[in-house]
Amino acid sequence: MAAERHVKMLAVKGEVLAFQSKSFSSKTRDHRKGSEVSFYGLSFTRDSQSFSIRDRNLSLIHKDSSAETDVVHCCSALDIQQRQKVPCVLLRLCKKRTSAFKYMLYSICTSTDAKLHAEFALPYEMRDNISILLGPTLIWSHENSVFYTSSQTGGVKEVPIPMTVNFIGELPLRQRKLVIQGAQNVPSDQSKVKNILYFIEDGRTLNSACLVPDAYSSVIQCMMVLSAEEFDGGLRSAVLAATSMKQLVRFENGLPLDVCLLPYEQPLSIQVIHTLKNDGLVVVTFSQGNVCAVWKDTFQVAGCWTGVRLLLVDDFMGCGTDQMLLVFESSSAEPLSSFLLTDMCAVTYSCCRSDGEELNSSDAAQENHLLTVQALESRLQSGLSGLEDLQRDVEVKDRLLQQSLVALTDLVSGREHAISSPEQEGLVSLWDDDDDDDDDGAGDEEDAGMQTECAEAPLKMHRVWQRVIGQSLIVGVVLTSTNNTSVMNISASIVLDSHQTGAAPVLNTKTVILPYPVAHGPSPVKIRRSDCSADRSGSRLALVAVTDAAPLLTSGCVRCPIMLHYSSKESPGSAAGECARVSQHCGQISLDLEDISMGKLHPRLLQEHRLNTDEAREDLLSLLALLDVWFFRLECPRHTLADVQGWLQESLRFERLEIDPRFTADPSSVRLFRWEQNSPFQGVLSVYCRDELSLLHFLHSLCDFLPVSHDVQPLERPSFCAGSLAQTLQTEIHTVTQEASSALRTDEGARRGEAESQTLHTLREEWLKERGRCNERLRPLLDETRYSRLIERMIHAQLDADEAALMEAPRLGCRSESAPNDERLRELLLEIESLVWS
Repeated sequence: MAAERHVKMLAVKGEVLAFQSKSFSSKTRDHRKGSEVSFYGLSFTRDSQSFSIRDRNLSLIHKDSSAETDVVHCCSALDIQQRQKVPCVLLRLCKKRTSAFKYMLYSICTSTDAKLHAEFALPYEMRDNISILLGPTLIWSHENSVFYTSSQTGGVKEVPIPMTVNFIGELPLRQRKLVIQGAQNVPSDQSKVKNILYFIEDGRTLNSACLVPDAYSSVIQCMMVLSAEEFDGGLRSAVLAATSMKQLVRFENGLPLDVCLLPYEQPLSIQVIHTLKNDGLVVVTFSQGNVCAVWKDTFQVAGCWTGVRLLLVDDFMGCGTDQMLLVFESSSAEPLSSFLLTDMCAVTYSCCRSDGEELNSSDAAQENHLLTVQALESRLQSGLSGLEDLQRDVEVKDRLLQQSLVALTDLVSGREHAISSPEQEGLVSLWDDDDDDDDDGAGDEEDAGMQTECAEAPLKMHRVWQRVIGQSLIVGVVLTSTNNTSVMNISASIVLDSHQTGAAPVLNTKTVILPYPVAHGPSPVKIRRSDCSADRSGSRLALVAVTDAAPLLTSGCVRCPIMLHYSSKESPGSAAGECARVSQHCGQISLDLEDISMGKLHPRLLQEHRLNTDEAREDLLSLLALLDVWFFRLECPRHTLADVQGWLQESLRFERLEIDPRFTADPSSVRLFRWEQNSPFQGVLSVYCRDELSLLHFLHSLCDFLPVSHDVQPLERPSFCAGSLAQTLQTEIHTVTQEASSALRTDEGARRGEAESQTLHTLREEWLKERGRCNERLRPLLDETRYSRLIERMIHAQLDADEAALMEAPRLGCRSESAPNDERLRELLLEIESLVWS
């Protein structure tokens, strides 16, 4: 009886499992040809530096005396019943006189037993995209159809979507794991294709651009998904793919990040080896027995081999890390007569291989080392130049702080502060000096006229934007402050059309003033005076108002005017020091419920962190105005702090903003983070989020990350100094007094208004004298709770007075009965003044 053997191998728990199919001819009259499939294990022995058979007795899987049995495919898969990975093998039985093929899927339960999971017959031979995955589930393709079967399906099932398969594999998700990536013809236009992801468990489909871009789908030969998680109806993923253009490409969230040129063509598979060096290896196998290893962190070729028959990856040495076993072509009958066992770090064993044959990429590796050294030198030079720039910035900041301290001292002492000239500060003028060279006198007159024009110009608005985040509406106005405008007196209001919404005429808003972010771009060039005369007297600010969007969404589309309120100097005939409250229309916004539901008004900056446009700056300002901020001080007195910024970006996958690298954004939720390290042992972390629950989740993750030696302490919000607090209270009391005086003058006439103004003027002079006597000491803080309650009571009293005036207005000849309310307003005003000025 003549026998013919075929052996296929796979790695299981540090050993090599060999499946042997043996065919034989019986000595019967009809000379039928039978076959059998068995398996045995081989383990590596360090003493002999070779693989030896663990048990000489072969374990039989299947035997048939009338059909030829072949091993089609073998690999390890997770058995959902045993909850562990088991070796699986697919057998094919074929009889000469029949055109059908019978297939059987087995799993190896023990060292001697095999379990049958599926048995079926096909009218064709299975050839393309054969995979054994979770279940175990057998998946394959034939022409433009995909089929699968397992012990749970009860037979062969067909995927209802015809497609050209590019990838079949598992995704590390919680529920849906088995996925097929392929190209589907568009029904409306057969010449176009659509790349989709099909999940076998529930039949759902996604756009495959979340794994790889559509432009790469046609050239990808094989791929491997490193990580994947569901996010906002899509996937966040990390993928390695080998293309027909001799490239190994690393993708993250559907975008290419890195590319490595491969030395061979026609890639077949990709495997990852976890080693102690360079974050592991990526090994790519090619047709014609070629193998290439690439370092995972540097994405450079580490080694190449030819004449390889099989590549296996496992911990064959039992040292806790992976090694790759390269089995080479050999004329010997032994399955592992010629091999190389290595991890490219500290482990290398070979059998029947010379030293010159072990690595065929010495020249390529030397070239990679040279390129690495050159790149490190460039980074070192760039770091030195960056350090010099930082040192110069520190010197400028120190000089600025010193000058500010001198100016503040002069201001408190009542001395006149002398401003140094630009030449003394080393500043270079960017103005076009052509006009100054012609006629100095004319230039002086022109400058004087320009200053006068700028001094009398109203507040300049540049543009208005709007965003909707959750149930909050954020409206922003970009404006330029002038010498006549006090930033502390600026506010905005959103006016509603009562015919459209039926709501109150003015929405209750929270107004925040923020500096407009400076655009990152090329170095500034010479600017003509006419191009920036509007910005000469001030810098750009952003006035951001936050309100509830619910009253605006009762109808389909609403248009709301935006009013700007600020204080400016009155006409020359007015008394010195008096300011008038000015209201100015600065534009309008349009809200559409359909646009909000489609996310057109949602900030794009959270998902596209590399944006560096005016729209991205508006998104950042909207988030800063909406979110609440908490400050935490991180300290470690005996050790340097942990890399908090690296943890935010690498572990949590948060992204730094291109428009302001100080901020790090969470793409999955509306959160911002700002890490400022004051010293190697101390830093301040600012967390911007909408609610305390989200803050607690983040603090839980932060405490899990930080070592025990680190201390986290919450910080109070930055408080104003005594002078700033007094100035703020002075402005607020002046505004409240002005509004209360106007309400009182409505009922009592101009004489009472003048008396109130004189009284306020006298009280102001007394307060200024008191503040002069307290320059040498710090005044006690204001009772915030009492002050807020008094303000609230005064507002309600003023509303009652206005309501009473409106109710009595139709009665002609009747005297207003708002005198009690006027008395209440007057008493509350005096109580507030005594609280602040006492």
